[in-house]
Amino acid sequence: MIMSLCHRLVPVPLLAVALAVSLAVSLAARPGIAAPRPLAQQLRPAAPASLAGAEMALRRGECGAASAQWRELAQASDDPGLAQRATAVALSCGQFAAAEGAAARWQKLEPGEDGPALARVRALLQSWRLDEAGKAFGAWLAKGDRRALDAIGALAQDAGDESTWAMLRTLDAPALKGGDVQLALAELALRAGDAAGALARASAARAAGAGAAHVASIAARAHAVLGAAEPALAAAREAAAPGAKEGDRLAIAEVLLLLDRDTDAESELQRLRSEPTVGTQAGRELARLAFERGEYAIAEERAGTLIQDPQGQALAVYLLGVIAERRGDETAALAKYRLLDGSGLAPQAQRRAALMLYRDGERDAALAVLAAARDADPAQRIRAELAIGSFLAEAGAPAEGLARLDSAAKRSPGHPDIDYQRAVLMERAGQVDGAIALLDAIHRSRPADAAITNALGFTMADHKRDLPRAEQLIREALAAQPDNAAILDSLGWVLYRRGQAAAALAPLQRAFRLLKDGDVAAHLAEVLAASGRKGEVRELLRRALAADPDNATLAAVATRLAPGLAAPKPSPSLEPARHTSI
Repeated sequence: MIMSLCHRLVPVPLLAVALAVSLAVSLAARPGIAAPRPLAQQLRPAAPASLAGAEMALRRGECGAASAQWRELAQASDDPGLAQRATAVALSCGQFAAAEGAAARWQKLEPGEDGPALARVRALLQSWRLDEAGKAFGAWLAKGDRRALDAIGALAQDAGDESTWAMLRTLDAPALKGGDVQLALAELALRAGDAAGALARASAARAAGAGAAHVASIAARAHAVLGAAEPALAAAREAAAPGAKEGDRLAIAEVLLLLDRDTDAESELQRLRSEPTVGTQAGRELARLAFERGEYAIAEERAGTLIQDPQGQALAVYLLGVIAERRGDETAALAKYRLLDGSGLAPQAQRRAALMLYRDGERDAALAVLAAARDADPAQRIRAELAIGSFLAEAGAPAEGLARLDSAAKRSPGHPDIDYQRAVLMERAGQVDGAIALLDAIHRSRPADAAITNALGFTMADHKRDLPRAEQLIREALAAQPDNAAILDSLGWVLYRRGQAAAALAPLQRAFRLLKDGDVAAHLAEVLAASGRKGEVRELLRRALAADPDNATLAAVATRLAPGLAAPKPSPSLEPARHTSI
């Protein structure tokens, strides 16, 4: 399957355009990472017309032009403030070649500072120029006492787990040998879809003196991802032993969920529910579990108990909003979604609210929900355009969504996420040749980016184009991220397309165990049916419809392979909706 942008997009630190906030907001906010002087103190007088032109281009949303103008200003000046500003603008605009050039200039002007060195590493990572990034990061680590742990966290947040792990996987540096750093690398590897790499780093962390419980917690999850139940549960018991930290107490439940043993996981969470240190966290997981099973009455009751939990309020309100929406109470659903503005669940809530408004004929109001604020920085504006384009395609208007993204691509040429989403919408609009050509072009410019490699291979497989090459591409992506459920799904699908249904089952079953996604379930159901295992199809589709009831592909497959089966619906409310607030 193609990974959606919600899985690909990396949060970019906010840039206050008028104030020219420095990159140090993200790279130097961690203890031990030295920040450059504030930009207001650095920026020397420059040609007012040139500066004004660059800023006006940025305010108009012309990211490509603004990044180029700022870089030219930086290259023509010995002012580090201009180079710093040029770097920040280009990074926020997704113009990573310009960002790397500006950061190199900044680094030349301030060779001893952390900010420019790490900004250049980030630009190289976001361009997937891994060898250059590794050399640059290794050079930074070699210059004296460096806080590797803080830098790795910053790069993973800003450039993404996958590219950061791909750079660090083979990097050998003394500063990376400590137990805490190895532990962080183990977590990073697991998030980046490399469970075997996580196990290796966890073992190194233990040998270097890292805390046994935390090491065991990572090892437990890695073994579970690999499907090794016995070592996973043994490590989880070690992690969750009496006296363990709050997060590690849930290790057994986490492992059981990864092993697809939901009933056992629920029992473990119920046991932990009464413990004062982890009870509320267990309650959040119980509410989510019931919701994903389609057990809406139980989910509603559990979500209601979370309203007083500061860390669980947003989840509770979101679940109650979705339940109200699926019950048909749009007024209650919209009210709850609006409460989530500013929370971590705001993008999901806004998307659901916009879809309701759009289906009710309120198109402009729907798009306004997703639009960026007037004072939004470049990265926020781009994310908003991506969200609107994807939303329009989901709402049944892929051509309109594609037109918006085409316009965004002109303002931000070469932005990888815009081009990626354009290819996705081209395919949905029936422009399959164009989609494949665009994905192929992105792949040639970023051959190490497994998400792009997988997207190209899957699109070719889905449309039965050059299946041998499609399989080769998908296997290349899987070699980089061997435990990525989306890529495992792609491998199963291309094998099925090549007439190898028996071989397709294992990767598809593993993909669904790791990710209860409707597209994965639809593919697995097709292969099970083709393999003569029709008795398993209905139960699979029942579970999948509960977990992903809004998936149109899944619904179509269920109608064909399991007539009469439908997604569960909440029962009508017998009392006024519970009052909620955040």
